[in-house]
Amino acid sequence: MKLYHLFFTIFLLPAILAGQSPDSTAVIKRLQLGGGFGVMQHDVGFTPSANTNQLTGQRYSLNLRYFDNKLVGFQAEVSLTNAGWQETIDTLFSSDYERKISYAEVLILTQLSIGNGIVQPMLQAGPYLSIPLSESESIPTEFQVPNSNPPEYYGLELPGRLNYGAIVGAGLNLELGPITVQVEGRYLIGFSDLFKTGTTVASTSRRNGLGGQVGVFWALSKKTPRASSASRRN
Repeated sequence: MKLYHLFFTIFLLPAILAGQSPDSTAVIKRLQLGGGFGVMQHDVGFTPSANTNQLTGQRYSLNLRYFDNKLVGFQAEVSLTNAGWQETIDTLFSSDYERKISYAEVLILTQLSIGNGIVQPMLQAGPYLSIPLSESESIPTEFQVPNSNPPEYYGLELPGRLNYGAIVGAGLNLELGPITVQVEGRYLIGFSDLFKTGTTVASTSRRNGLGGQVGVFWALSKKTPRASSASRRN
């Protein structure tokens, strides 16, 4: 439960800070459209544990970013994500087991951006939803999938079920006039299982990943600052 408390704290922190900042209520109405490219080291955590290895995957996204005050905004992303995992079944085998999965993915992120200069540190976090589109599997030639009940997941097609979890990112926004360049590191943690519990020997099978992302945004609407009531009184 401590992990869930951590994510709730991350999601609520920007709203708390916005409420405490006297300038955060200044309306700026900034809407940006952009794209992103990322690389992440993906893995899957199984129970019972398996000797898995990370698999490098790329991510291509279409992004929408909106801020209506100086501190807190939102970023939505629709992406094609390549993920999966590698697994060493036996060290004497000539190759490892490998499964590559392509996902359609949607992210809704709450973003905290600090400062007014060109370089602005930022933190963002939020949930993701994904569904598998395609997959490929490579099984070592020496390996014979054993008959068991429930069955092994080797050779078993991944079910087309909704997968969900959370992503946390930290990095920089580079504000270059109407263009924003975003550079960040990201951590992904899955809250749902790839294989439904009871359908295979794996009681849990949850995604995780660590990597980075670069995004470029173009302003669709200009800033329209409005002085706060405190500023007008002065």
